Amino acid sequence: MIDNNKKGFTMIELVAVIVVLSILSVFTFSFIDNASKMYTLMRGQSVLYAEGAYIMERITRELGDATTVTVPSSNTLTFNKAHPSVMAVTFTKSGRDLTRNGVIMGGNIKTFNVTKNAAVAPPAGTGDATITVVLELDSLTDTSIPAFSITTKITPNNYGTANYTGRSFNGDYYEVIQ
Repeated sequence: MIDNNKKGFTMIELVAVIVVLSILSVFTFSFIDNASKMYTLMRGQSVLYAEGAYIMERITRELGDATTVTVPSSNTLTFNKAHPSVMAVTFTKSGRDLTRNGVIMGGNIKTFNVTKNAAVAPPAGTGDATITVVLELDSLTDTSIPAFSITTKITPNNYGTANYTGRSFNGDYYEVIQ
């Protein structure tokens, strides 16, 4: 007689279960590893991004009040403001820092490029009055964080050009910058 009441697993069933669980654990641990690496990367890059966003916002706000803009080199931006809190403003890349009138605004600056459209001769100029600012940041201390850039185009509100109806405030535009 054959006894069919034996309970248990065969060796093949045990090996199959172990193989399936091993495959599932490899996927689970690789997912957790990738998630932790991404978190670390984003935590480091968010600090750089916050610093870059602050610098770009400050440049954009102050350049909006400009009456004349000079770009003596790609690493320097000089302009005169219409309203007298500080008349002349100069942003300069010095080493890895960006300075405003000699005071450091932020660090970790890889490149700071400013281009001004050459077809403009404010206040009575014709053509495109935009200034393009490109800010590239990276970290020297953590090389796993990739460099990234922030770009903006700005048309100063106080340029007196007739071509920018609705943008020019005829020198009356003013925004309080603390």
